[in-house]
Amino acid sequence: MKKIIFFITFFSFALIADTLPELGSSFDNLISSSEQKKIKFQIMRQVFSSNQVINDPEINDYLNNLGNELISKGTITKPEINFFLINDNTINAFAMLGNVIGVHTGLIFSANTESELASVLSHEIAHITQKHLLRLFDSQSRNSYKTFIAMAFALLVARSNPQLAQGAIIAGSASQVQNTLDYTRDNEREADRFGLEILNKSGFDPKGFIYFFSTMQKFNNFSSGPAPAFLRTHPVTTERISDIEDRLKDFEYIQKKNSLEFFLVKSKLQVLVGEYSELSVLFQHQLDTKNYINEAAIYFGLVYAFIKENKINQARKYFEKLNNFNYESPMILELNANLLVKEEKFDEAYEIYKKGLNNFPYHRAFVIGISKLLLRANRPNECIQLIKSYLDLFKNDPYLYQILSKAYHLNGNKLLEHESLSDSYFYQYNLKEAISQMDMAVRVNSDNFQDQSRVEYRLKFLKKELELLSD
Repeated sequence: MKKIIFFITFFSFALIADTLPELGSSFDNLISSSEQKKIKFQIMRQVFSSNQVINDPEINDYLNNLGNELISKGTITKPEINFFLINDNTINAFAMLGNVIGVHTGLIFSANTESELASVLSHEIAHITQKHLLRLFDSQSRNSYKTFIAMAFALLVARSNPQLAQGAIIAGSASQVQNTLDYTRDNEREADRFGLEILNKSGFDPKGFIYFFSTMQKFNNFSSGPAPAFLRTHPVTTERISDIEDRLKDFEYIQKKNSLEFFLVKSKLQVLVGEYSELSVLFQHQLDTKNYINEAAIYFGLVYAFIKENKINQARKYFEKLNNFNYESPMILELNANLLVKEEKFDEAYEIYKKGLNNFPYHRAFVIGISKLLLRANRPNECIQLIKSYLDLFKNDPYLYQILSKAYHLNGNKLLEHESLSDSYFYQYNLKEAISQMDMAVRVNSDNFQDQSRVEYRLKFLKKELELLSD
């Protein structure tokens, strides 16, 4: 966590002006688009290099799909935002310059409903759409993006350990940092107001805001430790709650049903980040005592836990019970295919993946699953054809390019092998390695003039990008 946390600072909560900017105001010009690009690049570079970031395609796609649904239905400007999930049991979420939103696993576990989770994402999206992040700079500011990142570190130190703030080697003193932290009330209130609108327009229950605050306060009352991170970085005052409750009178009641995926993601996430041998006992206890909100999700988590423990027979037994619910869910299909692979029933797994991809063509895990099976069967040409047909849809997925590179290796095409691996590094924001691999592609003797010209051009492009981002 230390590796990534330098950049994963609570930008969205550290705001230095006490009046609110209008959309399209001069605040847009305080940080140039190139500087914002640099900030986003450095943040995402740390994201991909951290072992604390969740890389499961189903969980990541669920989070991004939920966030993008809120953006597409609930906002006017429709910003492009990157969402990512951190393995951290504290209850928190944060927005950053460069249109990046991070979510802690603890937040997902603590959300009782999908509307509660969506309310937090809406709040963070509102920080971005209302340009609150740009208020770290006043109209006279000459700070560069590097100074901004230094200030970000100062804010983190001040929040996590005020005693260390005085000794931090950063731009500005600890007292200046604390002054920055004091200017949050108006911005938090506006993020609530716009977040409510985003939530309502997207078809979620606007009361999710109040329900989540109640969850946080209950957690705080029963905890002997410090307040949840969300309460510390998003101060929940009586005034703020009253303001939200007053605004809720303007919204019609929405009875939003939780999606099955909301519960399945929570169960799968428990297994990914927890001790699965203990979780199998916990899941079984929940089934025995009927202490659950969604029974199918408990079976789902139990099957994953047994797979992790390599107890394949038990996993199959409980999957059949899960299958009796007859849910049409891509995550359940993927679980079955995963289990079939563990049972070494590769042909059956392949058919399940094919069925899944036919019924749910945007489910990335199926493309990855089929591709891996094709590589296992030494069928690289089919693997290449499949991945290339989905690159327009999942063009930013570095892991598909990794698989593509392996397929080209089996196919004996060294130029395309290195080019694909370069793409993988590029979409992990690792330009140096991307350049290294593209340079290897250029050095391959190829009879294909088109391929040779393309990699030479792309190498020049990557070098120019690195130069611009290193300024």
